[in-house]
Amino acid sequence: MAQKASRWMRHVSVAAAALAITGGVAMAQELKQVTVVLPGSSAMAWYPMIVAQQRGFFEEEGLEVTIKSLDGSGAVLQAMEAGRAEFGAPGPGPVLNAVARGADVKFFYNLFSRGLFVLAGDRNDGIESAEGLRGTQIGVSTADGAEVSFARSALASVGVEPDEYKFVTIGQEGMAVTAFDRDTIHAFAASFTGIAVLKDRGVDVIDLTPEGLDLFGNGLAVRGEIYRDNPEMVAGFAKAIHKATKWGMENPEGVLEDGETYNPQEVERREYARALLDTVNQQYAPIGDNALGYLPESGWNAWHKSLLETGELDAAIEDLSVVYTNEFVENLEAK
Repeated sequence: MAQKASRWMRHVSVAAAALAITGGVAMAQELKQVTVVLPGSSAMAWYPMIVAQQRGFFEEEGLEVTIKSLDGSGAVLQAMEAGRAEFGAPGPGPVLNAVARGADVKFFYNLFSRGLFVLAGDRNDGIESAEGLRGTQIGVSTADGAEVSFARSALASVGVEPDEYKFVTIGQEGMAVTAFDRDTIHAFAASFTGIAVLKDRGVDVIDLTPEGLDLFGNGLAVRGEIYRDNPEMVAGFAKAIHKATKWGMENPEGVLEDGETYNPQEVERREYARALLDTVNQQYAPIGDNALGYLPESGWNAWHKSLLETGELDAAIEDLSVVYTNEFVENLEAK
């Protein structure tokens, strides 16, 4: 009798284990698999995606997210348009250009409310303002990245015309150090993470960015058909990013830990990574009374006006609401 009971219990245990396994598989199958493409490989700059993945915030929203790093906003938008990614983190300038030529994307969350890029010079060159860049070459990482739109807009704001300087595509920050040394460039349109690298490698950086620019930086965009046909997915993605950003602001050591899964080299030098993360959180912080993730109309108008003035946009986009929405952020704040 005891033997029969023992065998029965073993059968129950095996059946329960099988049910747990098949149930787990079913749950995994229920997760919607999506890809988000980033315009760089910095774990600190894009930590909300990494934290949301590592801490299970995406999974809570029914999403299994693959994070891929590309080279610049142009590559991000190309991947989205080609159907290789549902979400991306492009800059507003490239998004406006893409929509103007017929791309179907929607910007729905603001990450860098205080801007991502800086027009950096080497103090040893003797150039002390953006106006001094007339007749010079300016380094950019990619020919069609958000830094190009930013640099054109920044220079136009102080009257420096596009035919008064030349862009040189030089790649990442390490190449910029060499280019400064050889006088190949006299400024570099770099992200603040790039500025940290330049300083770390001995460049005496001077910030040549004109004051008063109302140009926010990269945020999150989604393919248009997903925005229209599956807004619940976009809402879930936004909710996970929102939660991860707030969590990261309160748990910097946790961000460093999660960042090691994405870019261990960046996090290897802890003090450098902490300083970088602190700067990221400063750039993420909302301006004024705006909610975290909010996309300001004034910022879109500033980008639009600047791109028209510099000739990057051939014609005005009559209704900028086709480019962006705050509905998901507003819903988050209302809860």
